[in-house]
Amino acid sequence: MDPLEEQAQELEVLESIYPDELVKHSESKFDLLISLDTASNRNHSIKLKVTYPSQYPDEIPILELETISSDEDDEDDDSDDDEEAKQNKRIINLPELVEFTNDDLRLLESKLNEEATMQLGIPSVFALATLLKDEAETLFTKKLETLENKRQDELNKQEAELSKKFIGTKVTKESFESWRENFRKEMHIDEKLELFYKNQHQGKLSGREIFEKGLANEEDIDIESLKLSA
Repeated sequence: MDPLEEQAQELEVLESIYPDELVKHSESKFDLLISLDTASNRNHSIKLKVTYPSQYPDEIPILELETISSDEDDEDDDSDDDEEAKQNKRIINLPELVEFTNDDLRLLESKLNEEATMQLGIPSVFALATLLKDEAETLFTKKLETLENKRQDELNKQEAELSKKFIGTKVTKESFESWRENFRKEMHIDEKLELFYKNQHQGKLSGREIFEKGLANEEDIDIESLKLSA
């Protein structure tokens, strides 16, 4: 069959399959809008631009991809929200953050060209459009998983930081002694005790009396003095 006839027949079939998604620019050039089924509330679509070479389908078609993303509904829903509320929604609704980069499009184009080469000699645009939808949806899922893992790592770090506040610093014998010494200096405990001793019985208060009056901790008591006083 003549290549032009095969092209015309395929284009007619595609127009019947995609009555609203196909935009015809000429008998050899048209666009197909491929809508993706994703977890996002946004309408993610990819435009498949097709150009028939003169010998198609004995030559692979010239393919080009372009992303189409609509979030008008989200903008309307968020119109009454302040900026902080919008940001919180973006964090919670991770699927809304997924975007296809130019590198992603080049990757998809490469896979389409590989398939087109395998389909050489056969009208293949429908098969390519089907493959594009499957590959793009798979890629969307992978990109979403990456965002979810990143978000989970952030939450884990935040949880770890909060845990430090509740756990505090581990107490050792050395750290307690250091804290006790600094505390006694800050509170001037030794000076106060010395002054108190001097004011009691002209400084002649015995170790036993100090102990009985509860004026010092066990560490402050001179054991030898207690023995002599007894």
